[in-house]
Amino acid sequence: MPAPHLRQILKALPCRPQELPRFRGAVCGLFKDSTQPDTVAREVAFYLQALQKQRELNDRYFKPSELSEKDRLAKLANTVGLQLPNAEAK
Repeated sequence: MPAPHLRQILKALPCRPQELPRFRGAVCGLFKDSTQPDTVAREVAFYLQALQKQRELNDRYFKPSELSEKDRLAKLANTVGLQLPNAEAK
Protein backbone atom coordinates (compact mmCIF):
# COMPACT_ATOMS: atom_id res chain seq x y z
CA MET A 1 0.00 0.00 0.00
CA PRO A 2 1.57 3.31 -1.04
CA ALA A 3 1.93 6.00 1.58
CA PRO A 4 -0.70 8.73 1.40
CA HIS A 5 0.46 12.16 0.37
CA LEU A 6 0.64 14.97 2.89
CA ARG A 7 -2.23 16.80 1.13
CA GLN A 8 -4.54 13.80 1.52
CA ILE A 9 -3.80 13.66 5.23
CA LEU A 10 -4.32 17.39 5.69
CA LYS A 11 -7.71 17.18 3.95
CA ALA A 12 -8.76 14.35 6.29
CA LEU A 13 -7.94 16.20 9.51
CA PRO A 14 -11.02 16.13 11.76
CA CYS A 15 -11.03 19.69 13.04
CA ARG A 16 -12.90 22.95 12.81
CA PRO A 17 -11.65 25.56 10.33
CA GLN A 18 -10.26 27.78 13.10
CA GLU A 19 -8.18 24.85 14.41
CA LEU A 20 -6.81 23.84 11.02
CA PRO A 21 -3.58 25.91 11.12
CA ARG A 22 -2.53 24.34 14.43
CA PHE A 23 -3.22 20.79 13.21
CA ARG A 24 -1.55 21.46 9.86
CA GLY A 25 1.54 22.68 11.69
CA ALA A 26 1.62 19.56 13.87
CA VAL A 27 1.26 17.19 10.90
CA CYS A 28 3.84 19.05 8.82
CA GLY A 29 6.20 18.97 11.82
CA LEU A 30 5.82 15.18 12.04
CA PHE A 31 6.86 14.86 8.42
CA LYS A 32 9.74 17.32 8.71
CA ASP A 33 11.22 15.70 11.82
CA SER A 34 10.78 12.13 10.62
CA THR A 35 13.52 10.02 9.09
CA GLN A 36 10.80 7.77 7.61
CA PRO A 37 8.01 10.02 6.28
CA ASP A 38 6.25 7.13 4.50
CA THR A 39 5.81 5.25 7.77
CA VAL A 40 4.55 8.37 9.51
CA ALA A 41 2.11 9.02 6.66
CA ARG A 42 0.68 5.50 6.90
CA GLU A 43 0.30 5.71 10.67
CA VAL A 44 -1.37 9.13 10.59
CA ALA A 45 -3.70 8.04 7.79
CA PHE A 46 -4.62 4.87 9.71
CA TYR A 47 -5.32 6.94 12.84
CA LEU A 48 -7.56 9.35 10.91
CA GLN A 49 -9.44 6.44 9.31
CA ALA A 50 -9.96 4.90 12.75
CA LEU A 51 -11.34 8.20 14.07
CA GLN A 52 -13.75 8.41 11.14
CA LYS A 53 -14.93 4.83 11.70
CA GLN A 54 -15.41 5.51 15.42
CA ARG A 55 -17.51 8.59 14.60
CA GLU A 56 -19.64 6.57 12.18
CA LEU A 57 -20.23 3.83 14.76
CA ASN A 58 -21.05 6.32 17.49
CA ASP A 59 -23.52 8.06 15.20
CA ARG A 60 -25.11 4.75 14.27
CA TYR A 61 -25.39 3.15 17.70
CA PHE A 62 -25.32 6.00 20.22
CA LYS A 63 -27.38 8.84 18.82
CA PRO A 64 -27.39 11.41 21.63
CA SER A 65 -30.94 12.54 20.98
CA GLU A 66 -32.38 9.03 21.34
CA LEU A 67 -30.90 7.76 24.61
CA SER A 68 -30.49 9.07 28.12
CA GLU A 69 -27.04 8.91 29.68
CA LYS A 70 -28.00 5.86 31.76
CA ASP A 71 -29.46 4.06 28.73
CA ARG A 72 -26.41 4.89 26.64
CA LEU A 73 -24.07 3.47 29.29
CA ALA A 74 -26.20 0.34 29.63
CA LYS A 75 -26.14 -0.19 25.87
CA LEU A 76 -22.40 0.39 25.74
CA ALA A 77 -21.81 -2.12 28.55
CA ASN A 78 -24.06 -4.62 26.80
CA THR A 79 -21.99 -4.45 23.59
CA VAL A 80 -19.08 -5.99 25.48
CA GLY A 81 -21.22 -8.48 27.42
CA LEU A 82 -21.58 -6.59 30.69
CA GLN A 83 -24.58 -5.33 32.60
CA LEU A 84 -24.78 -2.22 34.73
CA PRO A 85 -25.53 -2.86 38.40
CA ASN A 86 -29.09 -2.19 39.42
CA ALA A 87 -29.02 0.90 41.67
CA GLU A 88 -32.53 0.18 43.01
CA ALA A 89 -31.50 -3.22 44.43
CA LYS A 90 -29.73 -1.66 47.44
